[in-house]
Order: sequence, then C-alpha cells, then structure tokens
Amino acid sequence: VGSANGSKMMTVRDLTMDPGAASPYHVHPNTEESIFVVEGEILFKIGNHRFTAVAGDCALAPRGVGHGIANASDLSARVITMYPHPSPEREIIEEPQFDESDPKQGFFSRKQTSPFEFMPGVSRYDMIGDFSGAESTYFSELTFAPGATATNHYHPAHEESMFCLQGELTAVYGNDDNIPLPAGDIFLCEPTVRHGVYNSSKTEGKLLAMHPVLNPPPRVDVD
Repeated sequence: VGSANGSKMMTVRDLTMDPGAASPYHVHPNTEESIFVVEGEILFKIGNHRFTAVAGDCALAPRGVGHGIANASDLSARVITMYPHPSPEREIIEEPQFDESDPKQGFFSRKQTSPFEFMPGVSRYDMIGDFSGAESTYFSELTFAPGATATNHYHPAHEESMFCLQGELTAVYGNDDNIPLPAGDIFLCEPTVRHGVYNSSKTEGKLLAMHPVLNPPPRVDVD
C-alpha cells in the first residue's frame, strides 16, 4: 500500500530478509514507523536501545528517532512495516552507543501480552497506539475462528489497510461481499467506504489491521 496504488494516508511494505541482511541506521523526518515481525529473529536498533524480537512482536520507531533492523538468525526473516504517511522520507545517520535493553515504551512483546475478545470468535492484540507513544498509528492483530465475522463498518475520515497474515479470509468492500483474502494479500479501504472481514473457511485466520490515526479509530457500524 502507498501512493502508487492510491493511498493518501499510509504506506505498508512486506519485507523478506536474507540471513545477515540489515538496513542502515536511519530516521524518517516526516513519519513514525511500525515494524511487525512475521517470521524469524530480528535485531532492532531504536534510539539507543538494541534488542531482539521474534515472530508476533512489534516495535514503534517514532518520527525523527534513529532506527535499523537486521536478520539475527541463519534463516530467512520477514517483517511488515507501516507508516502513517503515503511518502515516507528517509535519512541515513550515524549510529549512537547502544544499551542492550528493550525500550520502556513502543515495544510490543507477544509473550508478555494476552489477547482480548473483540467480537464473538474474534480475538485481538493491540500492538501500537497512543499507549505505546504513537502520534498517528493504530496497529492491531485479529484472530478469526472459523465462521467469525468482524462487523461491517466505515471510517468517516481515514483509510484502513487489512493484511491477511494467516489462513484465507473474505473481505467486504463497498457493495462487494465475497472478495477472497488469502495469506499475503492486503486491501486498502478509503474513508466512508463500507468494509469488513469474515472467516468462511474451516481453519483459523489472522489479520493485521492498520490505521493512520490513533486508537480508537472513529468508525460507524453498518449492515
């Protein structure tokens, strides 16, 4: 998702990293960045903190704060990155001296958190939001049991990106009610457009929901 496919509010990238691959230490002057670990073991450098994260963890790099990531294992790794801006700027900077510690704010550790029931059959982790120091991001993961549905709704003034992380979900978009959303696919919904997700399969499905606004994102439930 980004300006190239019509977004006016956000950028989402799906990155696969070979063993030993790393990004340079850099800042985004015009936006914050959320980084979700899908697979593997990632070494994070954010500010003066250096720490390791694994699948299911998520970290926030605040606007103007230096950061970088590296694949810390001998296997391929994968991350999803989200910026609440359609055209993130990037400047490479020198690395500081690092402390080997998790940041006090802005790091979601899967093993230290439990999900909550969002709707019947749908559990949710809230990973990035005002509670983690974000300025304009709300990033969550939802797990759909077979047959579970997230209520159709629209957002009056912001976009939402929905990325299928696992399984095969089905999307609702405008007047279209049966759009396949298999793992690895994403769709962007514009403001005021009806949308939703449900699981008509026989296996569990997982979805990343990304908003370029703080929680709770303004929404209107509809039929």
